[in-house]
Amino acid sequence: MITAIIPARSGSKRLQGKNIKNLSGRPLMFYTIDAVLGHEEINSVILTTDSEKYIDLAKETYGDTICYECRPPEYANDTAKVYDEIKRLVKTGVVKTPWYIQCLPTCPLRDHKVVRSLLDQWKLDWRPIFSAVAYEFATQFAFNLSANGRGWKAISEQSPMITGNTRSQDIPNTYRPNGAMYLQHVDNIENKTLYTFADVFLMTREESIDVDTNLDFLICEQLLANRKTNE
Repeated sequence: MITAIIPARSGSKRLQGKNIKNLSGRPLMFYTIDAVLGHEEINSVILTTDSEKYIDLAKETYGDTICYECRPPEYANDTAKVYDEIKRLVKTGVVKTPWYIQCLPTCPLRDHKVVRSLLDQWKLDWRPIFSAVAYEFATQFAFNLSANGRGWKAISEQSPMITGNTRSQDIPNTYRPNGAMYLQHVDNIENKTLYTFADVFLMTREESIDVDTNLDFLICEQLLANRKTNE
């Protein structure tokens, strides 16, 4: 029913080679591959990448268990969007199922159990779904800086910085997509975004960590170490 798509571009600037960087003894992207394997609803897993090195590394461990797609250069440059690559895979028939789930390879703490939970929620009403997380700090406090960088202007007249209603207990949570998972139907591939007609699957802050910097990487290493200790 579902094709899992793992887009692993090799051109990271902030943390070079992050998708195959050794995280607690394994390449980072392997955590995502493991998370989507073994679910009865997912009958195909595609690793799409512009790097032959990534493909060779994955083949050594996963062999024919997953599929490998060489991404054309125009879909792997610094300005390319992952969604454009997903569209290419759908329109060229590489994706052969009615549903697909996009899973970024940089979320190692989104494990097999988290994917299982998302699939179980999806099966309640068979609607598109994307993962999200609560903001760590109330976004109602957000403001813009003035041109000189010293003044400020609240983004809303209801800002606690204006109203004085600063008790955290009185401020509702706000949420954001965390990029970990997008489950969509192929019929919606012409939509502008992956959020159209979609429900929300909430993840914890720990599960939502996306490795973009060395600090993110070090945090994941420590959390994984803690998990092993508590097993």
